[in-house]
Amino acid sequence: MKVIVAHPGKQHSLRLASALKKSGFLYKYCTSIYNSNNSILNKILLLFLNSNNKKRILSRKSYELFDSDILQFCELETLLLTLYTRVFGNTKFSNIIRTVISRRFQKKLAKYIIDNKIDVVISFDTNSELLFEILKTKAPNVIKIIDHAQTPRNYLHVIYQQYIFSSGKFAKTFEGSGFVFDKSFSEKFVKEILLADYHIVASTFSKKGLFFSGISNDIIFQIPYGVDFEKYVNSNVVSRNINKFFKVLYVGEISQRKGISYILEASCKLLSYPIQFDLIGSGAQYFPDLFENIPDNVFLHGHKLLDELKLFYSDCSVFLFPTLGEGFGLVLLEALSAGLPVIVTKNSGGPDIIIDGYNGFIIEAGDVNAIYEKILYLFLHPSHYHEMSLNALESVKNYSWDNYEKNICQALNKINLLF
Repeated sequence: MKVIVAHPGKQHSLRLASALKKSGFLYKYCTSIYNSNNSILNKILLLFLNSNNKKRILSRKSYELFDSDILQFCELETLLLTLYTRVFGNTKFSNIIRTVISRRFQKKLAKYIIDNKIDVVISFDTNSELLFEILKTKAPNVIKIIDHAQTPRNYLHVIYQQYIFSSGKFAKTFEGSGFVFDKSFSEKFVKEILLADYHIVASTFSKKGLFFSGISNDIIFQIPYGVDFEKYVNSNVVSRNINKFFKVLYVGEISQRKGISYILEASCKLLSYPIQFDLIGSGAQYFPDLFENIPDNVFLHGHKLLDELKLFYSDCSVFLFPTLGEGFGLVLLEALSAGLPVIVTKNSGGPDIIIDGYNGFIIEAGDVNAIYEKILYLFLHPSHYHEMSLNALESVKNYSWDNYEKNICQALNKINLLF
């Protein structure tokens, strides 16, 4: 069985390709930007990038894949788009260009699949419609699988609509995601869902999104992601002194899709306590007016690469992830690996990972009082906090990348038997 994994970006596609390479399934990993030894464009670009952007480019590589396993399309235009979004963020213009590049990528990929008689293609959400349309017409025997890194957009549109009013001025951070406001735009992604033969999701929440689109459970494989446990594990879990200073960590995009305004509201209610909020991620720079007068106990640190990020995981007390809608949330596993109890909304992979009161708390999205109450509870109950920290370390052990690879291969074997 000849399998292609294809993603014009990255997300967890490298992990997926590596898993299939180990099992002998992978024929090619198809992407746009990849740090291959043969890429002259990459070598030229690295001469002009700052250290952080160099590290991002260099991270586009798996040492479990040979350069001969890699197939690249649309490299130059994707690099230019990436540089644009680093400066201006996600805008309507960047979304239009991203769509144009994606369609070109899909056309080239479809031709390659047909010419090389590929058996299975695993593509990703929002980057599959044209590919699947071409294959349905010209190569109907190819098995088409979507790996949903994010929950289906038409379902997220319905979810986000519930919170636009309570978001106030922060609602404008939704503007880079056209599907939030435009129902017809969100529904355009349903076609690729219906064209797929099988679906891979990481969470029950994402599975609900597929049910919303009329997909039956028997063609859905729910496979949670893994984490490199040893990168984040904290030997100081038992000795953390949370009474001296309690630090709440958030890692992700600084936008209302992630519930940022609710973090700021909750922080205001906790100003009288020695509790600090450390927010890691990019996005605030595009909306400076929203963050001019943030509470004194909130610190915006911007985007951090892994080496710096690990220090925050080690130094903080609890992890907060008040997302309005998330396909999974890899940061949840990273936080648990560092021994941080997690406060997370139901609209994510949280309910699959977190046992309420054991290794964290599950809250409703948009509930500022719940954020305030859970943080204050952990601060005021150090013995339960330390117990939950140890439980966090224990509970994450089942979420290894080895288990992810095993489950992916089992799914493909099952699909192969069905066909």
